[in-house]
Amino acid sequence: MQKIVIFLLLFISLDTMGQQVSMREVFKQMPDSIFVYLTENNRLDFIDFIDSRMNAEVTNTLGGKSRMLQLTDRFLSVRLNEASAVSMKLLPVSEPVDSASHIICMVRTFGKDIQESVVSFYTLKWKPLNAADYIQWPTSQMYVATLTDEADTLTLESVGKLDAPANEEQKEYPKMSITFNWNDVFVNNN
Repeated sequence: MQKIVIFLLLFISLDTMGQQVSMREVFKQMPDSIFVYLTENNRLDFIDFIDSRMNAEVTNTLGGKSRMLQLTDRFLSVRLNEASAVSMKLLPVSEPVDSASHIICMVRTFGKDIQESVVSFYTLKWKPLNAADYIQWPTSQMYVATLTDEADTLTLESVGKLDAPANEEQKEYPKMSITFNWNDVFVNNN
């Protein structure tokens, strides 16, 4: 009987350990096709540099410099080049997605003077998910999206107008900021 109890406790602890996921592991397993700038060795170097409290900068596949700005258990931020940045966050889901209790939210931001973001979602096995299933955002403007390590939120700030209206009838959109809170989907509580 004692052997059965020990076996069950071991099985439960192994199953619980399998449920825990870290951004570190997700980043290591990311296919090279997601960031063509970074090879697997670049990603591993980033992690080693961060762990050693060194400047986490690598030479990317295009010969430029990429820098990891932050890596925590559930969050990552990388500056790919001077006009491109990526942040990722592990978000919990109440119903397993691809047999996992988390999904990946990725924000890619492009541009120098005028920036725009693209928000994508993936399973932990890096299968793309339909973004519209996880967030509904206004499509009338361009936005810069921001994820943070501190909260399970996504903030959208409108870029505003690129040029002055061509005529008086053309609508001007005011700048705005919207914060979405995560609850299996991003919900605008404003």
